[in-house]
Amino acid sequence: MTLLVSGLHAGYGQLEVLHDVSIEVARGEILAVVGSNGAGKTTLLRAISGLIKPTSGSITLEDRAIAGKPPEKMAGFGLTLVPENRLCFPSLSVRDNLMLGAWTKKGRGDVDAVLELFPRLKNRMSQAAGTLSGGEQQMVAIGRGLMADPTAIMLDEPSIGLAPKVVSEIMEVLARLCSEKQLAVLLVEQNVRASFKIAHRATVLHRGSVALSGTPAELIELPEVRAAYLGGGDAS
Repeated sequence: MTLLVSGLHAGYGQLEVLHDVSIEVARGEILAVVGSNGAGKTTLLRAISGLIKPTSGSITLEDRAIAGKPPEKMAGFGLTLVPENRLCFPSLSVRDNLMLGAWTKKGRGDVDAVLELFPRLKNRMSQAAGTLSGGEQQMVAIGRGLMADPTAIMLDEPSIGLAPKVVSEIMEVLARLCSEKQLAVLLVEQNVRASFKIAHRATVLHRGSVALSGTPAELIELPEVRAAYLGGGDAS
């Protein structure tokens, strides 16, 4: 497995949020992690990316042990995080925001590849990122993560605050990246319908623990998943 998390415990000070969490994602695969607010989804990404230090458990990326490593080392290892709310640098141009993602490559990131994925950014390269729409800022954030040429990319709620059409566009790009670039994609998302359309497997977190795992098709058939995340309806 490209990214393997085993028996992970993590939290903040005396508050343990994650309890014995194990997940795995291979190259060319999308794993959706879903759950209600407070389930531990963002904490999981923070622990994997080094923003918080796990209290126990292991994390490996391409057989390299990375648990507890500083976050500034992760991009060099091949792991990037696209954070919630995009966190673009508003006063910097789109180009400069993208180039910040290539610092481990000494500025040699593939801008053309990002623009091929997100062609609407081509005419925005000199524009301040803070003046873009929410969807365009999300494209910049994902593009910035790709500039490090990762083997695994993690995304925290990429659909938040976006129109349905833009959400579909973002999800299509993630599916394309997974297929064409053979990236391992860890997708934390409250929009279960959108994430289940592109994910190969899914994990449900509940109160910091893995409650359910399986393919989206398998999980959709479970009454508790339909009631909690799909409003009792189907995923179409």
